[in-house]
Amino acid sequence: MSEILILKEFKKNLISFVDELIDQFPSEGDLVILRIYFSDQCEIKEVMESFTQYLNKDDNIIKKNIEERNDSFFLNHNTLFENVIDKTKIIHFKKIWRSPQLDQEDKETIWKWVDSFVFLSDKYAKNKTS
Repeated sequence: MSEILILKEFKKNLISFVDELIDQFPSEGDLVILRIYFSDQCEIKEVMESFTQYLNKDDNIIKKNIEERNDSFFLNHNTLFENVIDKTKIIHFKKIWRSPQLDQEDKETIWKWVDSFVFLSDKYAKNKTS
């Protein structure tokens, strides 16, 4: 898969993920801002590269937290894309993760979305090195 196709898929998945969060948390205005940002304002390549760097920092501790379904991924890191988006405008996943609106099935769905971002990030990184 080419770099362009990977980035398009990443962007499509990000927007779909945020759309699902908006459906679940309609009063969370920052989600709408995040959706607009991902769909119209950001350089998706910049988001991908920042996310890839974020995943692989500190001896891949973030990736390990994701693989182990360790809640600290959401509870100890304020945002999923903390290096890319203005922190004053971004949704805080800790708040969502602790919300009583999320049941275990919802949390597993979020983990699967994160898995898809990791998969595409890994694919992107491999594509860049080959």
